Amino acid sequence: MACLLYSSHQLGESLVPVVVGAAIAAAADGGPARTAPWLAVLAADFALLSLSFRFGARASQRAKQYAAHEVRMLVVDRAVRPGGGVEPPPGALLTLAGSDAARIGAFAGICASGLAAAVALVVATALLMWFSPVLGAVVLVCVTVLLLAISKASDRLRAGYRGEQQGSADAATLAEDIVRGLRVLRGIGAERAAADAYTAASRSALNAAARTARMESSLAGLRTLATGTYLMVIAGVGGWLALGGRLSLGHLVSALGLAQFLTGSLQTLFGLGPARARAIASAERVLELVRAPVGVIEPQVPGLEAPDGRDASNVSDVSDVFDASDADLQFRAAVGRSGTALDFTVQPGRITGLVVDDTRAAADVPALLAREYDPVRGEVRLGGRALRDYDLDTLRSTVLVALHDAALFPGTVRDNLGAHGSADAARTATADQVISTLSEGWDTVLSEGTRSVSGGQRQRLALARALAARPAVLVLHDPTTAVDSATEAVIADNLRRYRENQTTLIVTTSPTLLSRCDRVVFCDSRGAVDSTHDELVASLDAYRAVVVR
Repeated sequence: MACLLYSSHQLGESLVPVVVGAAIAAAADGGPARTAPWLAVLAADFALLSLSFRFGARASQRAKQYAAHEVRMLVVDRAVRPGGGVEPPPGALLTLAGSDAARIGAFAGICASGLAAAVALVVATALLMWFSPVLGAVVLVCVTVLLLAISKASDRLRAGYRGEQQGSADAATLAEDIVRGLRVLRGIGAERAAADAYTAASRSALNAAARTARMESSLAGLRTLATGTYLMVIAGVGGWLALGGRLSLGHLVSALGLAQFLTGSLQTLFGLGPARARAIASAERVLELVRAPVGVIEPQVPGLEAPDGRDASNVSDVSDVFDASDADLQFRAAVGRSGTALDFTVQPGRITGLVVDDTRAAADVPALLAREYDPVRGEVRLGGRALRDYDLDTLRSTVLVALHDAALFPGTVRDNLGAHGSADAARTATADQVISTLSEGWDTVLSEGTRSVSGGQRQRLALARALAARPAVLVLHDPTTAVDSATEAVIADNLRRYRENQTTLIVTTSPTLLSRCDRVVFCDSRGAVDSTHDELVASLDAYRAVVVR
């Protein structure tokens, strides 16, 4: 619709100099009586082109917004796909869903005006051919040469635009990391180092943007010079033809008017080149994300269902879950970049603490249990079956993994914690104390990025949310790193009571949490060794003295 309306507008614009030329010729030959019909035609033409532009602009904006929205939905759908495999960090994803989607949408929006400009160019050239074949041929040659030159120059911009977007994504990612860890940075006095790192990333992005801006300005200057030269050539050829008697006065006025009108169409077509280069560069980045292989592959046949739970009080209306009394979790896989081999078993119905000397390997354990990716070597089994045998929905409704930096979502506290058992879970995580300090309690709306609560408060609310879900198997990764020691002790005691006789794995190095576990597994590159909580020494220095089998 936008193409049709814009084309009607351009046709109307191209007819203006023709009608004006005809009116002048009529006035010269027969006076006002012969001019009046042409003035009526001119008024109707202006009404047509005015209305066409008005509604065409609306349709173009609609196309721009819908195209950008579709791209954003592609990015979001790929980012939240259960199979995972998304490499870009949140800051880079935000750039893809933001400026990259906007650039693709912008190109979709101006395609209609570009097509209309091409239609106007064809019509105007045909009219000039009718007035004078020589003049029409000159216009055709000039326009073809100019469009080819601008197209070649625009192609060189694509790499620059891609670098500009990548620089923006890197800066956004670093900014997000700094904001998330601001309290930690202040605690260790690393604010200046973080600021210097962001300054360098921002400067790199600025330099990339400046390079593309210089190229765009050079291209804009080339366009202006080209259109000026084009007008000069048309005026010179038209004047030469008129002086030689091969072009009438009315046709000369029409020809010059058409040539002047075509400069706008040429500028539109010239602008398509850089817009296309921007859109292609952004589309390539989006396609890299969309086409990225998933991290894990679900079974080709319907996934195995977990056995029915036997303790209804621990099920929370979910029937297809593992019974905590008989589902063990066997972890025999290599994790981390170093390929650290871990071999341990989480016994059913018990709280197990896991200490791994390699922090990267420790962080990979929850990711493997959530099946964000599969181990390169080894296997993780739950209830005697490999995790990859279960469809992801069944697995993730059975095994809940809660990370230390788990995000809260915009909305009320009640929305974040859920409806089932949230009050008991909040008391267990001491999140009830946090909620009591908020202005509207459970109905307090958390701001974007949860800046309305501190890091420790966010951890307690996130832990309460995980507990409120009452999963059959709960995996916690450093759930109390941002809370004070007194509060951590209370949470540890409450957690032991709340998860009694339920399968729970806590990946941590906190002596307070480990001392409340039924069993502690120490893992290093040489193997694993168990200890009961009664035997656990408060200080983790004792771990160094343990004889590993």
